[in-house]
Amino acid sequence: MELLELRYFVQVADLGSFSKASVKLGITQPALSRQVQKLEHELRTSLFYRHGRGVSLTQQGRKLYDVVRHLLGALSEIKEEIQDQSERLTGTVTLGLPPSICATLGAPLARRFHENYPDATLRIHEVFSGTLLEWVEGGRLDLAVLYDARRGRSMLSSPLLVESLQLVQSAKDAAAGDDGPVGVEMLADLHFVLPGLENGLRRVVDAAVRRADIDLQVDMEIDSVTAIKQLVEEGMGSTILPFGAVHREVRQGRLIAREIMSKDMHAMLVTATPLHQPVSKATRALLRLIHVEVVKCVANGVLKGKVVAPGSAGEDTVL
Repeated sequence: MELLELRYFVQVADLGSFSKASVKLGITQPALSRQVQKLEHELRTSLFYRHGRGVSLTQQGRKLYDVVRHLLGALSEIKEEIQDQSERLTGTVTLGLPPSICATLGAPLARRFHENYPDATLRIHEVFSGTLLEWVEGGRLDLAVLYDARRGRSMLSSPLLVESLQLVQSAKDAAAGDDGPVGVEMLADLHFVLPGLENGLRRVVDAAVRRADIDLQVDMEIDSVTAIKQLVEEGMGSTILPFGAVHREVRQGRLIAREIMSKDMHAMLVTATPLHQPVSKATRALLRLIHVEVVKCVANGVLKGKVVAPGSAGEDTVL
């Protein structure tokens, strides 16, 4: 069996017609028929039922199809992977990250990208999700990781991570052993320091407490994760953030992070690219690195949430 014959066979099976397959493949129908007949002769069986509407796979044809489709898919993937690794990528990739995730992913991504693709340049902007959305739609960024809190008009979005939001408080003010999960109703008794209303995470939090019929007491609104963490550490209030934004402070014993027991206190991180702008090889390489790094961070406990595998339902959604 030759690879060309197998590709022709799969194309005919996919389209259910020799005539349609010949047009798509750019060869004559008699030439295509000869290639498939050659394959049938070698296997000593009929691969297709011929009927008035076209062709359908026989039982033996279906067995071959299932194997060959998997084989061709694997060959395509390994070809792209080898090409990306062997070709020296050049050019510049501009990536946008929200502050809550940049402290976790920014440096590792920059280091790994430089090690793997020394002839390409990675530029990282740390910006809140609302601005990232505008920059992606305007083509100012090649790629962004942002919170899917509202829909845009002109970008492709792929789910990356469903993060569990945490109640973050000063370790000095917390009672000994007071680091377990907290019910969402307890949030009504606390004072908060949160990002402003245009922040993607803030919109997620506000929507969750509305569904729980709770009014948060927000004393300060600050569009700086660094400043929010500092104020919380000083005992100026509590905040709600993903664990990745505070994992260092928690490990150092300066802050505590408690899971909020609410199905609504989760934020979807997505990767986004401009809809009307071609995705370069360097951008695709960076996308793969982002998925690898996120999986590693979840496994190490630096991020808390559920990774969405590439190719899962919802990927490449036009927003």
